[in-house]
Amino acid sequence: MKIVEVMKKFVEPQSVAIVGATRKTGEFSLNIMEHLISYGYQGKLYPINPNASEILGIKAYADISEIAGPVDLALIVTAREIVPDMLRSCAHKGIRCASVVAQGFSDALDREGHELSRRLTEIVQTTGIRVLGPNTFGTANAFINFSSSFARIKLDKNPVGIVCQSGLFFHGLPEFRLTGKCIDLGNACDIGFIEALEYFENDPQVKVIGLHIEGVNNPQGLLKTMARVTTQKPVIVLKTGRSEQAAKAMQSHTGSLAGNSLLWDAALQSAGAIRVNDLEEFYDTVRMFSLAPLLKNNKIAVATFSGAAGILAMDAMRDTELEIANLSDDTAAKLTRLAPAWLKVGNPVDYWPIMMGYPDQGRAMSEVMDILLSDDELGGVLFTQVAFTPNIGETIKMFLNYLAEKHPHKPFMSAVSGTYNGDCINGLQQDGKHLAFHTPERAARAFSRLWQYSKLRNGL
Repeated sequence: MKIVEVMKKFVEPQSVAIVGATRKTGEFSLNIMEHLISYGYQGKLYPINPNASEILGIKAYADISEIAGPVDLALIVTAREIVPDMLRSCAHKGIRCASVVAQGFSDALDREGHELSRRLTEIVQTTGIRVLGPNTFGTANAFINFSSSFARIKLDKNPVGIVCQSGLFFHGLPEFRLTGKCIDLGNACDIGFIEALEYFENDPQVKVIGLHIEGVNNPQGLLKTMARVTTQKPVIVLKTGRSEQAAKAMQSHTGSLAGNSLLWDAALQSAGAIRVNDLEEFYDTVRMFSLAPLLKNNKIAVATFSGAAGILAMDAMRDTELEIANLSDDTAAKLTRLAPAWLKVGNPVDYWPIMMGYPDQGRAMSEVMDILLSDDELGGVLFTQVAFTPNIGETIKMFLNYLAEKHPHKPFMSAVSGTYNGDCINGLQQDGKHLAFHTPERAARAFSRLWQYSKLRNGL
């Protein structure tokens, strides 16, 4: 079976057997089947529990062999010592893909864990069954209301594919749920980054791929695959374990090789991937690529409600390849006609004095932004504003969505601060038309990452 077809059974299963399904329900039950039902998953569910005849109204089976129909994916939720036997039973049943939740294999300190890990590898090699994990949240796919995680998560249909080595990434941030599609490799005794990347490479629902890497056992193969994928889709990498202590901690978490951080920097850059420095930048960069078009050049205009915000944005771009552009004569002339006589128009563009000179302040701000967004000499525009009341936050959201729809081909981001900026930013993210951040620094950093990838795609 080709790897993309294998991965579809993990991420797009039409039938799922839950080996070790619990009868407990409620908030702390960690009941995968209960979660799947609540998400609205429409595939067939087969709970396996020898002590139950039905679970949540669905017929239960004492053994995997009792299921009459085909099963795309087995979720093995049992103690680690019986996982090998359960895997063999699945393989004998004809199930080709299994996700193992249990911990205590190559990540364990005891001899039994490493022996169990060896047995899993042997079963994969002798039976042909493909295994995700162990020590994994499994997979999630918001497009079919599916998650094999024992923790309940919020599913949003973002055009994002995440490959990680921790269930942390299934959750995301309040303004951005990463889980369009997610694959947690766990200890990666079989399925790894290469297989997951090839799946997302061929997935039309995914525009951007994010990788959380603690360590890999085949870095050369991964980088070769990555170099191919990045010619089609951006690949954002959070490679953790920069310190010696962190690298040792990762060994106990995933049981995989960490590698030298400086070597990873060079290798990822050569493969066309974007390495980010921390979790916040990972979220911001993935979120940015899910919405923003590529930059044609690195010339950025900043439209700001205050001189201070404009200076913050300029400072944030100082150590990047971005350029605070000199406005073209035509753009400067158009803005000067709107501005009071005492205001010297430049970049950053201080639109507050312009607004104050017009009865319809919203229209004046719209005209300023239309002039900047229509300038073909500008690569992108950064807009800053303050949401200091709930109503203004909603107005800002509507205004930015309007501009994004009117200028879909111009990279355009915002920094919205103030007491009510969270509601505004969350609303913009849910609408899926415009990208906004909490600070000018985060927006400028996202623009810098966009230019990094745009150069690759544009051959610059």
